[in-house]
Amino acid sequence: MKSRMSEIVVIYEPGCKYPEFPYSPSESYQELKDLEIQDSPNLVYASVRKLFIDLNLDQDKIGTEDWNPFSELVKPGQKVVIKPNYVRAKHPLGDKGTESMITHSSIIRPIIDYLLLATQKDVKITIADVPLQSSDWDLIIQKSRIKDLIEFYRNNGVEIDLLDLRREISYQNSEGVIVSRDIKDRDPLGYSAVDLKNRSKLMSIIDNYNRFEITDYGSGTVPKHHNPDKNEYLIPNTILSADLFVCVPKLKTHRKAGITCAMKNLVGINGDKSWLAHHRRGMVGNGGDEYKKFHLLTWLKWHFFAFLKKSRPGITMATLLKKIWKYLFWKGKSKEEFELVASQKTTVSTTNFSEGSWYGNDTIWRCVHDLNHIIYYANKNGELKKSKQRKYIAIVDGVIGGEREGPMEHTPKESGVILGGFNPVAVDYAAAQIMGFDWKKIPQIREAVLADSLNIIDVSENELKAAYSSYEKINLRFIPSKGWLNNIEKEEIEK
Repeated sequence: MKSRMSEIVVIYEPGCKYPEFPYSPSESYQELKDLEIQDSPNLVYASVRKLFIDLNLDQDKIGTEDWNPFSELVKPGQKVVIKPNYVRAKHPLGDKGTESMITHSSIIRPIIDYLLLATQKDVKITIADVPLQSSDWDLIIQKSRIKDLIEFYRNNGVEIDLLDLRREISYQNSEGVIVSRDIKDRDPLGYSAVDLKNRSKLMSIIDNYNRFEITDYGSGTVPKHHNPDKNEYLIPNTILSADLFVCVPKLKTHRKAGITCAMKNLVGINGDKSWLAHHRRGMVGNGGDEYKKFHLLTWLKWHFFAFLKKSRPGITMATLLKKIWKYLFWKGKSKEEFELVASQKTTVSTTNFSEGSWYGNDTIWRCVHDLNHIIYYANKNGELKKSKQRKYIAIVDGVIGGEREGPMEHTPKESGVILGGFNPVAVDYAAAQIMGFDWKKIPQIREAVLADSLNIIDVSENELKAAYSSYEKINLRFIPSKGWLNNIEKEEIEK
């Protein structure tokens, strides 16, 4: 396939709705003449198909019955991994919130159909993710209806694997306190520790490696994997086995990263969350980036609870304190319900951030870059090479996205957008702008475009601007997370 690293396509259909199961096309396509047509409308299928056309896949045969868009990306006998965003299935707004939080299976349906067309059904397709540690996998695959979709294909003679690739699953009590952890290999192919060493983007801040942290793990956990001697991630071998990696993220805001789209979706290829550096403990100026200014109540709320959760008696005390806190401060609501309600009242940025949930987080984007580097350059044995090891395409589900306190307590945003491309940086460049954000204020995008720190962008800023010029009038005006409010929006809003 020729180089198309600057290509970006945005399909904007205001009012677009997710179709009815099994998400079959609502019109006949000559290249897919054997597919059953459903009576109810399916604008999603048509939009994904148009995305492939506008990306000029199999360009010479577009409009003919021989058109085969994925023939350039996958060959018979190869392996394909489809990576959706299956972070969690529970949302304070119920099913409507869940629908806006995880990748909808109607986006995946046309992807599978065209993969089968390209390979004459001789292909190993795996749909896989590493959800939040405490997420209920069975609930995710039920709510997303991906389990039903796989059963649909099985009834039509096509086997597709569906894998929860978490090495650790944590279990919480009624107050959201982790009481136990189940650690075992869930990838049938096992895992590989992929060490970027000094190629990691964490190296420029490695002097403060002892401050690397991630929520729900004690101090010192992350530095075991990220320090001056190594920078490693635990990658499921199913991911590494892919000849084609299909990234299918949601379009949402994110407390720590600004937005979550194609690049951030790759946090879900790391099999163990404790191998991720989400922030650096402490205040800016003291080697940390957890918060800008020290806020005693916030510090006590997060760090005292973290201390308690290290022991069995402490877990009991933390549970009791959470019950009291819920009664006194959250008016009986769960943390997620309270934060969703509170986010609707946020009009100005505050300073009592914690866990790196603000625009000054200078850590998480580095891990995001590392993981994107791995998906391009790590071979099937987890060894980093100089040449790209697999093909890549991103197709973003922005039909209903999420704004405010994303990625899990966000407010649904009916957007009517599906976008995609062959490079995660280019896709995120476009995603940020149609959300109404300044891409130069989002570190994971800015550092990739201006510094070429991923070694995968292969194009200039001017080329990206030219590729995006057809969509520059689309501004969906997403409201950012409160930690990014008034620090990420475009300075000039198009009318």
